[in-house]
Amino acid sequence: MNYKEGIKNFFIRFRRVIVAGSACLLAVAIIGLVAAKSTNTNYLNQNTVNTSTSGNINFLMPVENGEIIKDFSATSLKFNATLKQWEAHKAVDIKGADDANVMACYDGSVVSVKNSYLTGTVVTIKHNNSLQTVYASLDENVLVKEGDKVVKGQVIGKVSSSAKGESADGNHLHFEVLKDNVKVDPNLYLQTSEK
Repeated sequence: MNYKEGIKNFFIRFRRVIVAGSACLLAVAIIGLVAAKSTNTNYLNQNTVNTSTSGNINFLMPVENGEIIKDFSATSLKFNATLKQWEAHKAVDIKGADDANVMACYDGSVVSVKNSYLTGTVVTIKHNNSLQTVYASLDENVLVKEGDKVVKGQVIGKVSSSAKGESADGNHLHFEVLKDNVKVDPNLYLQTSEK
């Protein structure tokens, strides 16, 4: 018996076992995917979140005379010149004059004011409709504290390069929007001249 006949005989003899084993592996893979998806509804795409709102919410551009220098991207990679790496960028970076004011984009309450090496000084504001906005790379002298109520247009701080993870971009605001605790494209809400 040659090699090819040996393989053929093997598959004939064990075909039921091979088919049954393949079916079991497929079933386990499907069950695993279903279980993973049921525990995290955003398993396949972190942006599959309902961004509809009750009423029409339009955020004010948070930097006076601001210009978006790095746009939101959840699926394609953006180059981080500071860290010299390609990465998802689930925010918009907004440049203004070196001492430009940063304003609350909508009415809400300050959830936290924190400092970290990579993101700098960060203010998080909770709004209605399960929305939160995050203002990172602020100057350390912010004008709000945890628990403060803010109104749309209220100055909360100034742009800076306090975010060491993006310091090559100079003074700017790293601006994030979360809907139901998932980062979404801020452009869905921002009032810009292009809209």
